[in-house]
Amino acid sequence: MPSQETPNPVTIRNAKPEDNNHIVPLIHSSGPLAWNFVFQEGNLTAFDFLNSAYPKRGNTISYTNHFVAEKEGQVVGSILQYTQPSFLALTSGTALQIILLYKWKAPKVMARGLKTETVIQPPKSKCLYLGHIAVLESHRNQGIAKQLIEFMIHKNPGYKTIALDVSAENPSAIGLYQKLGFVIQETRHPKGWEGKIPSHHYMEKEV
Repeated sequence: MPSQETPNPVTIRNAKPEDNNHIVPLIHSSGPLAWNFVFQEGNLTAFDFLNSAYPKRGNTISYTNHFVAEKEGQVVGSILQYTQPSFLALTSGTALQIILLYKWKAPKVMARGLKTETVIQPPKSKCLYLGHIAVLESHRNQGIAKQLIEFMIHKNPGYKTIALDVSAENPSAIGLYQKLGFVIQETRHPKGWEGKIPSHHYMEKEV
């Protein structure tokens, strides 16, 4: 959907399996410390897991849950959407992907995933959750993240509460979300594993 507000419009579309090489680095950049904390296990990295899960359906990383911002044929931004009912099913699918990739080491990965949920929790009921919001470094400060968020809100008019999580150490993103009307509802701190993942603000916007 081209923007009418900027001189450099982008197209926002459903993500495709073939976007893998472009969107996976963006997804990882949305929270590198958290991704690495959960999915680095032995010789396997967060990128191994993301590349494995993204092309498949029925999990939280799947291309079916993502949209991309495209400019001049290049994927320059990503965003994820889901709600509570679908999230529960998608989480089961993610667990299956973990088992398939990590095999007997899967319980360790899942345990770390559960730890991250003290900071980045599942979406609330009747709430549209946005995540994996990222823009290619070379295309930042061009209003692309704003366009992605506004596109998702307009695409889902049935939801009056929009939510997201953001690292407390990312002031530029926090400032953007506040300008778009998001308000910090809660700050969640890691307990017992400080330094592995930063504290996160949970933010909501009423529309």
